[in-house]
Amino acid sequence: MKRWVIGSLLLTLLFGLATTPVLAQSPAGMRLYVFTSGSLGGFPKAALQIGGQGNIDWAPVSFYVLKHPKGNVIFDTGNNDKTITNAEGWWGPLAKGFGLKMTQNDAIPAQLAKIGLTIADIKYVVVGHMHLDHGGNVSQFPNSTLVVQNDEMKAAWWPDPGFSVYYIPGDFADTKKMNVIRLEGDLDLFGDRSFEIRRAPGHTPGSQFAVVRLPKTGTVILTSDVVYLKENLEKNLIAPIPGTWSPMAAYDSYQKIRLVRDGEKASIFFGHDPEVFKATKQAPDYYE
Repeated sequence: MKRWVIGSLLLTLLFGLATTPVLAQSPAGMRLYVFTSGSLGGFPKAALQIGGQGNIDWAPVSFYVLKHPKGNVIFDTGNNDKTITNAEGWWGPLAKGFGLKMTQNDAIPAQLAKIGLTIADIKYVVVGHMHLDHGGNVSQFPNSTLVVQNDEMKAAWWPDPGFSVYYIPGDFADTKKMNVIRLEGDLDLFGDRSFEIRRAPGHTPGSQFAVVRLPKTGTVILTSDVVYLKENLEKNLIAPIPGTWSPMAAYDSYQKIRLVRDGEKASIFFGHDPEVFKATKQAPDYYE
């Protein structure tokens, strides 16, 4: 083989090694905890999927905490704790319509205490969107950094006609005083691929889901309301308006979740699926 050929091959090999990205590894000590902020129940399944039959007797209002060496993250914040004593005063007719139930044990401080944390221990608040059952307690974390899509902040503060029903201004009024990362896409929060935020509009203009890569458990997808129920993803069912802001975007976002699921053999934790929630380990138990 001629020398110039050998040299060319060596240069190609060296250049390839230099430019091939090295994937970061999830750090040891990560733990993912599963919670519910009270529950919903006794409402038509058709509220969560077009053509749904019967009622949802019980559904969790899921939120999650990730303990990470670079800072603790809460993903979604549940129903505002003020609904414990004043459900209809805070949610109006939606409290009865969705069968909202909360007790003092469901309050954010009580939930965090299960895993030895306080509100001050949360570094990042990441919300799948700002609806009343996901962004309800954002204001309890004034010293944390809120991570939200810019389009979602606009949708919450200035909702399109007909889409304001699930946004409660009191839930996010304090965001004007918070440190906020307003995303215009995806984000690798810690730079190690252990917690990635993926933009996924459809349910709302700025919906997003999280991809958590745990050292032992593997990849877990936290859907928030990008997908309500496991059946919705399996059968490609979306919610009616105002539960869906853009049908085409919602279908595209379903596909984003499927790609991660299939490519990484990921588990999926859905925002309101009762059977999936019951099958998960719940705080103080954890995934690592």
